[in-house]
Amino acid sequence: MKKLGFDLILLGDPTAGKDTHAEILKKKYSLKAVESGKHWRAMAKKKNADGAWLRRTMSLGHPTPVVLMKKFLISNLSNAPKNKDLIFIGNPRLKPEAQLLVKLFKQKRRDFFVIYIQIPTKEILARTKARARLQSEDQGVWNRIDYTKNQVSKTVKYFRSLKKLRMINGDQTIPNVSKDIQKAISDYKKTAH
Repeated sequence: MKKLGFDLILLGDPTAGKDTHAEILKKKYSLKAVESGKHWRAMAKKKNADGAWLRRTMSLGHPTPVVLMKKFLISNLSNAPKNKDLIFIGNPRLKPEAQLLVKLFKQKRRDFFVIYIQIPTKEILARTKARARLQSEDQGVWNRIDYTKNQVSKTVKYFRSLKKLRMINGDQTIPNVSKDIQKAISDYKKTAH
């Protein structure tokens, strides 16, 4: 099994295949996953005030509050094994979260690279309907799309300004997306080390 030598951040549009490609990358490079989505979904199932609040937030297509996400990122990076590369799946989404994570990477002397999987809106709607998460007309889906365009785009610009980002066309087969991701990683390795 290969080792990357840096941490990976895997971002993308809603339904772009982040989890699918994270699994491929975890196996190929023996990465430790930092999965906020899985964490928040488990928390939302709890029968308490936080669970109810997260269920309501998620059903409206709203993001997890920044204060919770920052705690999540700090905890995961602080407890990260030094000899194991990480893959952040679907986070950080907001620029302040990204800035915090970059600061933490610097403190821990960890290098990182960001992959963003991009797909057209019509494909987001088709995949959402196929997954039966929500109806494609549902306001929650449109809220997620708007959030990505209005908020996550600022994070993308931030990572681009650091020369740490590669955009990937996610509107193709899984093997082709995977091939493009591998090329982006290989190109980054050549310039970073």
